[in-house]
Amino acid sequence: MATLVFRLKYVPDEEADEIRQLLTDHDIAFYETNAGRWQISMAGLWVKDKEQALKALALIREDQILRAQTMRPITVGQWVLGYLQHTRQNPAEALFTLIAVLLILSISIIPFTLWL
Repeated sequence: MATLVFRLKYVPDEEADEIRQLLTDHDIAFYETNAGRWQISMAGLWVKDKEQALKALALIREDQILRAQTMRPITVGQWVLGYLQHTRQNPAEALFTLIAVLLILSISIIPFTLWL
């Protein structure tokens, strides 16, 4: 059975390419799945061999620790710009998220408005 070693959702292409190269450099056989048209499947890198999966997880963990040490803190302005860029790239997901938030908010508020 295959083991998920790296999730690709919300991962920049540059980082995903580096992880693919890391696995290739260490001769770890992997395959990739995408999220599909409706973005409901698991996008990730998978390894079939259990021993290679453990080795891949250790390599990726080390890479992520090094990456975290070199990261800069994100400001609010950068976060807003990143969110707007994500919304432009995934309009359906943004729309469904907005609808879900409004639905939950309205269900939460309706009982209080009935008392008036």
